[in-house]
Amino acid sequence: MDPVIIAAVVVPVVALIVLASGLRVIAEYQRGVVLRFGRRGPLLNPGLRFILPFGIDRVIRVDLRSSLLEIPAFEVFTHEGVPLQVSASVHLQVLNPTLAVTRVIDYRRSTSRLVQAALREVVGHTTLRTLLVEPERVRDPLGTFVDARTEPWGIRITEIDMPDIELPAAMQRAMEQQAEILARHQTERMEADAEIATARRLAAAAEVLAAQPYALQLRLIQALTDMNNEKTTVVVMPLPTEFVQPFVDLQGRSHTGREADAGGSSRPTDPSGRNPDQSR
Repeated sequence: MDPVIIAAVVVPVVALIVLASGLRVIAEYQRGVVLRFGRRGPLLNPGLRFILPFGIDRVIRVDLRSSLLEIPAFEVFTHEGVPLQVSASVHLQVLNPTLAVTRVIDYRRSTSRLVQAALREVVGHTTLRTLLVEPERVRDPLGTFVDARTEPWGIRITEIDMPDIELPAAMQRAMEQQAEILARHQTERMEADAEIATARRLAAAAEVLAAQPYALQLRLIQALTDMNNEKTTVVVMPLPTEFVQPFVDLQGRSHTGREADAGGSSRPTDPSGRNPDQSR
């Protein structure tokens, strides 16, 4: 076979193979950092791109989308020395792909360790009450602390959350008991306020009833009528004072008369049986 024909066939095939080996597709949400002979090369934008083959250029794709970095629970101490198990969720985004590749080996792992150190630093200067009641006072300085240290890496921390804060079992029991005591005190206070309000309404009703002579009897009859609807109800009927008072006065007068009779019969007599007053 003619060498010219062979060369005409082989050369285009080799050229196509070389050309195909240098083609790279960069997605819309990616950027390609090119290292040419180990040095920083051009930045590849989205689309079909060509790099030098045979290991001359090496492309590292960097995702520019915001991603979630989960940090497992680890132990930290509050300002009072209370041990806590705290986990975190970090939302990060790459702003400069070249710095994210050339300034740090693994920016996700490095960010995770940095957030752990920041949590120990910030939580160590925060009280337990602030951490539980006002977590935003912890997230803001935590985000500032981390963002200032990831900026040279071309990384931006958009948000840091602490979804789980686990207290020691003894601390949880103490807080539950304290909450129960506070709830009981609140209930007792509400019941006392209700009793005071009821007493005031009863006092006002008593004033109204006192102004009407027959209102109390009518109210008593109405109450008896309401209670009569229940067949098993036993009603103890108190008598009004004006009904009972004449009997009390009568009993008092009879008791006084008996005492007077007893006093008269106890006068001394002479041996003859006559009254000393009559013997005169």
